[in-house]
Amino acid sequence: MKHWFSRNRERKPLPERREPVLSRSDRRMNLRSFRGHGSGGLPNDPRLAFDAYKPPEGVRGKAPDALAMDSGNLEAVADMGGWAATAAPVLRDYFEDGLAFLGYPQLAQMAQRAEFRKPCEVIAREATREWIEIRSDKQGADVGENDGAAQRIGEIEKEFERLNVRRVIRTHVLHGLLYGLGHVWIGIKDAALTTQAQSQPLVIGENGMRKGSLERLANIEPIWTTPNSYNANNPLARNFYKPDNWWVLGTMVDSSRLLTTIPYPVSQILVPAFNFGGQSLTQLLRAYVHNYLATRNSTATIVRNFSKLVLKTDMTGNMQTDIGPGMDAQPMPYGDVDMASVQGRAAYMQDVSEGQGTIVVDKEREDASIIATPLSGLDSLQAQSMEAMASIPGIPLVKLFGIQPTGLNASSDGEIRVFYDEISAFQEAHIQPALQRIFEAVQIHLWGKIDPDLSFRFVPLWQMDEKQLAEIEKIKADLVALLITAGVIAPEEAREQQATDERSIFRGVNLSGPPPDPPAPEQMNGMEDLMKRGEEEEE
Repeated sequence: MKHWFSRNRERKPLPERREPVLSRSDRRMNLRSFRGHGSGGLPNDPRLAFDAYKPPEGVRGKAPDALAMDSGNLEAVADMGGWAATAAPVLRDYFEDGLAFLGYPQLAQMAQRAEFRKPCEVIAREATREWIEIRSDKQGADVGENDGAAQRIGEIEKEFERLNVRRVIRTHVLHGLLYGLGHVWIGIKDAALTTQAQSQPLVIGENGMRKGSLERLANIEPIWTTPNSYNANNPLARNFYKPDNWWVLGTMVDSSRLLTTIPYPVSQILVPAFNFGGQSLTQLLRAYVHNYLATRNSTATIVRNFSKLVLKTDMTGNMQTDIGPGMDAQPMPYGDVDMASVQGRAAYMQDVSEGQGTIVVDKEREDASIIATPLSGLDSLQAQSMEAMASIPGIPLVKLFGIQPTGLNASSDGEIRVFYDEISAFQEAHIQPALQRIFEAVQIHLWGKIDPDLSFRFVPLWQMDEKQLAEIEKIKADLVALLITAGVIAPEEAREQQATDERSIFRGVNLSGPPPDPPAPEQMNGMEDLMKRGEEEEE
């Protein structure tokens, strides 16, 4: 503005701008700034997209010579960086869309906001809400086998409570969703918390882990971990792009001692940049949450200012005379209009209108009116932004926000049923592997061996009420009676099926003895009369 008002003066040329020459570390800092704030331009070197994650100081310790990364891995990373230098157009969209790894400090900050944390909490809580049911193939007609299986199941359940397995798995899933990577460390008794002890492989079996050696389980946030070595040479190898061991704040831990989950994996060419983790749900939600927050703030602004007071007063005067500040930077008057008086009058009217007081105007020279902004449609816009935010994790609105569906015969049962199916698939894909290792480790800890007849399953989230269960049991009983009458099965076989059926009301009851004699005809007639009387009362 200063140059514009002094345009008649002689202009001095602006100093020439020179771009500073940035070192590689400076370019890294610019890239982190871009990742952190979604602005700041693209990195000068596209190879930075594939550079390995740099952990905080102290996470990586000094590796023994026997476990050092071989030169082949370094050459593979260098070759990938050379390819990246020729793929700048492809990487431009990658960075502009905010898909690069944001870093654990920013992901931790994002987890402080409810819009990011609530979806992760809902999935982690629902995935462990009904928990698991431990079963044995030995539960049948034999009383001794039933008692032995029940005792073993009880011992495992008690040990699960001691280790807080349910809480550990819930936190494990939450870390995976918040940071893209979750670790559970298996603590063994008499194993020192040093690199020498923790870098040894842990074999969960009769020839490895000792009986009574399972001490505790602990969740490790990924910010304290980084891989030490991995195979980047041969895609046919079992450990291709899979860390052999991890640094945990200066202590090297073998990968067999860490149970790792990655809910949203990335391509292998990107895993070094993501600390060998994946995309977090918070980062996937980022664009949708920002859109929702912008819509919410705009809606609040419109609601606060939905009405404006218009003061029609005497503005007589030449408004085009001597506009702008003078050469001494002092404001010039607008002709014969006293701007201080106009501004004071406007401020007075604003104060009166906000306090809902009486508005006083000059009936000859002033007039006051209110312009109202229509508020219709704002709720739909905000609801659409909330629905878009809920669509990414696939959580129904009633689960995520507590919003009930509206309209005639509206119900969320279908959406909740689909959501429970998604949770079931999530349990099998991301909880089952870690929980199976814990299940086997607990058996070695208790008995020194793994019982092949024991297993577990996740209890379905969708549960039927007592009336529905009773109706199903009646249908099954009619079918069993028909099969016995037709001679397809024997009564003893039907009794064994009732004792082992998961949904039977006689599950766990000792039905190994001979079946009782059928009731006498007069007893049957009495039972039929009783059933008819009950049906009439229900009608």
